[in-house]
Amino acid sequence: MAFDGATVYVGPDFAYDPIAQLPVNASVTVLGRRGDFIYAWNGDQWLEIAFEGETGWVYARLIRTSIPFNSIPPTGRRLPRNRDGRVPAVFDLSDNICDSWTGEFTRTGDFMAGDTVITVTYPELPGANVYSVIVISPFGERTAHDSTTGTAEIELKNLNRTGGTFTWRVAPYWTNEPNRSSWQQLCLLQTGGTFEVPGPVATPRPTRDPFASYYYFNFPGRGPTPTPPPLVP
Repeated sequence: MAFDGATVYVGPDFAYDPIAQLPVNASVTVLGRRGDFIYAWNGDQWLEIAFEGETGWVYARLIRTSIPFNSIPPTGRRLPRNRDGRVPAVFDLSDNICDSWTGEFTRTGDFMAGDTVITVTYPELPGANVYSVIVISPFGERTAHDSTTGTAEIELKNLNRTGGTFTWRVAPYWTNEPNRSSWQQLCLLQTGGTFEVPGPVATPRPTRDPFASYYYFNFPGRGPTPTPPPLVP
C-alpha cells in the first residue's frame, strides 16, 4: 500500500473534517498536543501544527518530533462520544470546536467588601450543556462550582477556610448522563480571573512521596535513612 503522507484535520480527532495532506518528509512547526503517550499509540495522541497561515492537527504517530511527545504543551481535547461511539450531532466538525470558545470573562461581587456570593460569567460554547468553574486556593486546593449556563455563583461558605488570592478557571463539558463522572470535557480550562478572600493565609502543607508509607512497611530496607551520629573530633 502506498503512503502519500499524513492527513491534516481541523481538530485533534479522526471525526473532524480533513483539510489537506502533508507530503512525506515534510517539515512542520509543532504548536501543541492532545493526549499522552503511555505505552503505545492508540489514536488519542495528536499534534497541533502551523499550517498554511493557520493551524491543523495530525495524528502524532506519523510525525517525528525533536522532543518527547509528553513534553509538548497540551492544546487540545478529544471530541465527546455517545454510547454508540459517535460524536453528538450538535457539534459542527468543519472546524475545531474550541476555536469558537472565545469571549469575555467577568466577575461581580467582592468577598473583601462583605459579599457572601460572587457571580462569574464566561462565554458559552456551542454544543456544551454544562460548565464547571474551578476555584483554586492559594495552596492549590480546588472546589467545583457547576452550571448549565454561562453564569455561575461562588459562595464563600463553600471555599476553603483560608484567606488570600484565589483563581477561578472554567471548562465546558457535554454529557447525556446524570452522573458527574460521565461528563466529557470539551476544551482545556481557561482562566477567568482572581479574587481575594478575607482571613489568614494558611501555610501550605509540605508535599510527601505518596508511596512513602508503602515502601516503609513493605520494604524496610527502603525506608527513611537514620540520622547519622554527630562527628566526634
